[in-house]
Amino acid sequence: MANPQTQATERYRAKKGIITKSIKIPKEMNESFIRACRKARVSQAKVFRDFITNFINEQAE
Repeated sequence: MANPQTQATERYRAKKGIITKSIKIPKEMNESFIRACRKARVSQAKVFRDFITNFINEQAE
């Protein structure tokens, strides 16, 4: 059985409609991405959200 924090997180995600996406990329690319995000002081998740939002907007035009 999951611990209480995990259960609370899952309830929050379900309530907000948050899902997990995963991708497969080369290890070297991932390491470069992590370094770039740290240098820019931005979360990896934010970079993906921004990219996806921009891509959706570009395709809607």
